[in-house]
Amino acid sequence: MLKRNIQIFLLFFVAALLLIFLKTGHIFDIGFLFRKLPAPQQTVNRLLNPPDNLAEEYNKLLSQNTQLQSLAAENKELRSLLSLKEKQNYQLIAANILSRDLLNQNLLILDVGQNLGVQIGQAIVVDDGVMIGKIIEVRQDASVARLLTDNLSKIAVSVGQEQNISGILEGSLGLGMNLHYIPQEQELKKGDLVVSSRLSENIPAGLIVGQIETVEFSEEDLFKQAIVTPLIDYNNISLVGIILGV
Repeated sequence: MLKRNIQIFLLFFVAALLLIFLKTGHIFDIGFLFRKLPAPQQTVNRLLNPPDNLAEEYNKLLSQNTQLQSLAAENKELRSLLSLKEKQNYQLIAANILSRDLLNQNLLILDVGQNLGVQIGQAIVVDDGVMIGKIIEVRQDASVARLLTDNLSKIAVSVGQEQNISGILEGSLGLGMNLHYIPQEQELKKGDLVVSSRLSENIPAGLIVGQIETVEFSEEDLFKQAIVTPLIDYNNISLVGIILGV
């Protein structure tokens, strides 16, 4: 008897709902029930009506991504310099490139100076021991470095795996470097590495500075000459290491 009463109650309840839906016109509108749910409707509204500052949000995310990439690159450079310091037992400090000289892009302004032991003639390096220039001017908390490609740059170097060939490396119009005073009997070939020599004061020997691109000589000349290209792009450098001593 109780079961029958419950069935009758449910029948009347369903009939009442049908009358309500018929009155409001939603009897065949299945989506009516879903539209009454708050969360899906809010999601649909956000998709159909994006915020006015969508472009601003996109640019913000793009800027954050660029900053993260820059930090990752800087972290990689710092790890390389730390590896060089530990492997070679150098006294080395990191320096940021604040700017380049307005008249000569081969001169770098660094954010460290006498306060951290920087002196004229010291080598500046990147990565795992690639020399790109040396200090030419020192102030209390800043310094100036000249890249090896600058016309006024000149250092003693050695060539080859055994480093038994010596010469003088000079900058060439900020684009590359020229190797001079190589005896005719010495063999040079494209791809030979050029490294700093023991004859360079304040600069450790064995720092890679570039590689031979072409060799130029004639039988009448006493010496050979060669064009040397850097191993890295100097334009993409933002962090360097300064070797204070060995």
